[in-house]
Amino acid sequence: MAKLSRGRLQNFRKQTLLHSEGGHTMMSTSYFYDSEHAPLIEKDYTLDSADKPLLEGLFTPETAAEYLSNLSEEEQKKLQAYKLEYEVTSSISTQAPIEMRDEWWAQLLMTGHSSSRRKNLLRFFQKKENAKLARAKKKVENEKKMEIHDAEKKIMMGDLLYNPIKRNTIHLKILRQTMVHQTDSKLAQSMIFGRPFVVDMSYEPYMGIKEKNSCVDQLLNGYGANRSRNEPSDLIFTNWIHDSFIFKKLNFIQKERSAYPTLMMKCTEQNYVDLFPKERLVYLSPHSPFELTHDDPDNIYIMGGYVDLGGGKQGQKPVSYAKAKQEKIRSCRLPLDKYCVWGTGVKSLTLNQVMNIMYEFIDTKDWSRAFEHVPRRKLQRDADLREHLYKKQQKMNRVNRRQFL
Repeated sequence: MAKLSRGRLQNFRKQTLLHSEGGHTMMSTSYFYDSEHAPLIEKDYTLDSADKPLLEGLFTPETAAEYLSNLSEEEQKKLQAYKLEYEVTSSISTQAPIEMRDEWWAQLLMTGHSSSRRKNLLRFFQKKENAKLARAKKKVENEKKMEIHDAEKKIMMGDLLYNPIKRNTIHLKILRQTMVHQTDSKLAQSMIFGRPFVVDMSYEPYMGIKEKNSCVDQLLNGYGANRSRNEPSDLIFTNWIHDSFIFKKLNFIQKERSAYPTLMMKCTEQNYVDLFPKERLVYLSPHSPFELTHDDPDNIYIMGGYVDLGGGKQGQKPVSYAKAKQEKIRSCRLPLDKYCVWGTGVKSLTLNQVMNIMYEFIDTKDWSRAFEHVPRRKLQRDADLREHLYKKQQKMNRVNRRQFL
């Protein structure tokens, strides 16, 4: 039997049909060779083509309704088959949501190309539904607790002294929206007069879906840390790729979540070399031979927005250091060995941890306080630290004896 390559397998199309037999609706699946769309050469499966279904899987209720209303005849048949499969799964198993939303159907139709993938999606939708029901239940319980608390307070204080609006306090309540406006004005001022801090986003084509999702979460945590500072930095994302996965997910998070109603940061397609003079640029790289000892106010630090979850014990590749050498700009690494005694595992930090360390170092000029943002689980414990220092002292003594001999 001839072995088909990956490029040849794409010519076979999956066809799902519904037909009635003996009063029952049956679903049959068959494969046929699509000669009209058969390519002349084998398809090059790059990372972007593999990520395309997940890029299009971020739906809102409006976009999902529009997508489902413009389905082709073949896609409508596939959707009917998926609905029948969902009814069967929900009747014989508990790993399916009680009610499917339009955006879930659209995402299932877009990315559920295999039965295992559809089962995982249904299980994920069920978790989201359970979390929403749990939040609604907790909200009702909190409202009941507040009613009981107000009733007890009213009985204790009397009708004349009790005021349910002001809560019997002389202090004015600061609304959350007022705090958001104050923070946004502080960020807007930093975007004009603040010290730049650059994040290089040119590594997105080299990351997979897990790395991209992790990169978005870490960058949002770093943005939140910069937002809470007294004097925030001017956060600039250079080499920005529009209509990419990270761009779409940030827009999706901003619309769906109310934690960050406005993401006040600069995004540009230009390179940092075109925005700032090379003499001021300093690229932060863990593979650089130079150590960052002091902070120069004229320095503009660059951090690579690259997440490598598959580095393992072999360590990450020195891509940021190679890029700094290629562009002929300075590079340096954080003095981790001087101020931290690392425990077991790979000596690596996440993007938000590096941003927190640099924020603290820029504000206080003190590495000891800056490295307090390193998680304690990555450092050695007290007993291990004493053993490490003892072995280090023994090694230094042996070196000194050799010099005298």
